[in-house]
Amino acid sequence: MTRVLLVGSGAREDAIAHALIRRPDVELYAAMSSANPGITRITKDRRIMQITNPLEVVDYAVKNRTEIAIVGPEAPLVKGVANALKNKGIACVGPTRELAAIEGDKVFCRQLLNQHGISGNPQFNIFADFPSAEAYLRTTGDVAIKPIGLTAGKGVKVSGDELPTKEAEIAYAKHVLNERIGGEGVLIEEKLDGEEYSLQAFVDGKNMRIMPLVQDHKRAFDNDMGPNTGGMGSYSDINHLLPFVSEADLDQSCRIMREAIDALQQDMDAEYKGVLYGQFMIAKNRTEDRPSPKLIEFNCRFGDPEAMNVLSILDSDLADICERIIDGTLGPQHLQFLHKATVCKYLVPDGYPEAPRTHEMISLDEGSIANSGVTLHFASVDAQNGRILTTSSRTVALTAISDTIEQAEKLVEASIQHVRGPLRHRRDIGTSALISRRLEHARIVKQPTEARRES
Repeated sequence: MTRVLLVGSGAREDAIAHALIRRPDVELYAAMSSANPGITRITKDRRIMQITNPLEVVDYAVKNRTEIAIVGPEAPLVKGVANALKNKGIACVGPTRELAAIEGDKVFCRQLLNQHGISGNPQFNIFADFPSAEAYLRTTGDVAIKPIGLTAGKGVKVSGDELPTKEAEIAYAKHVLNERIGGEGVLIEEKLDGEEYSLQAFVDGKNMRIMPLVQDHKRAFDNDMGPNTGGMGSYSDINHLLPFVSEADLDQSCRIMREAIDALQQDMDAEYKGVLYGQFMIAKNRTEDRPSPKLIEFNCRFGDPEAMNVLSILDSDLADICERIIDGTLGPQHLQFLHKATVCKYLVPDGYPEAPRTHEMISLDEGSIANSGVTLHFASVDAQNGRILTTSSRTVALTAISDTIEQAEKLVEASIQHVRGPLRHRRDIGTSALISRRLEHARIVKQPTEARRES
């Protein structure tokens, strides 16, 4: 048997766990921050702990003689869990603290690209004090304001409906600096206009093997309205591209990612082993006439919900992939995906993300969901005495695969009737209407500047 430790307890980790146990000789152990019912059912053993504490994770791994660890969330990696496991001779699919800075420190990421002449950065400035940030904001155009450190995908605010006035921009920058949201300082970037997409890859220190592209939807409500969330849902297409992303766009995105990995390993004198994903947007800088892939951010792990899309159509052995990442032998033949479209939608508590209804009971007819061709993954729930209760974060994820995005979306929507409770979801993710808007927006963005003015 191969003893594998999974660190994390969300829907992403539930999806990873189920992909791992497709191999019969995998014996799964889980270090979780909360009791995920889906993971609990399929593990040999599990423990609730502070997963950002390397000593607790290592103690559990050693006691269970685990040979391989895979870390789902970013926070344990940024805190050095991979370092601690490695020091005890336990191989880890996930980068060390130093390499995880590519996600944990947004300034580090931007400066890495600049120093190595890698394309993809928007124009940006870094501020450690409020007077300097305020002075800059009063003289510049639309912006994206980002805490420098980790904020679980909820810290970025952008000019527009989130920050409708210059005074709102200034107030948010002051809040980030005064409250030290995500650490010290604030990153202020030019606002980019375009369509975002997620490019995920397995990295074995030498080789980068990409996964199908996915589009995540961060805004809380239909039509991309409301505050940012950890992600309300996502889709992928049958050809592993997206309707608005060309082969040339993908090639350039891969080049940015490959050059960033090389630069990171050169500067740190260490091999990146794990999952890396880039959140990209095809957009123009203020000084450019033609759009090209721009890097919104790098993340040092699977996306959430993007993991559900790619793992649901993974036609290879994830445990074998993990072993080859560790050995540095991951070839193209080891990573195959079905040519199917996928749609994932999260059900979240009413009021999420700003005032979620917590400790509310939900009921699920898991048999009917499975019979409808949809996979359910538990996310952040409180399992007590056979009851499933909501917490302050996302509750469950529902994922379907089909021959088209639209067909997969209909399967997910039909399955939602089998989940009862004070929950809501975005109905538009994966619909024909939404995809048409994406295509039209991308068409306009890709026009030369003069043509856009005339239209």
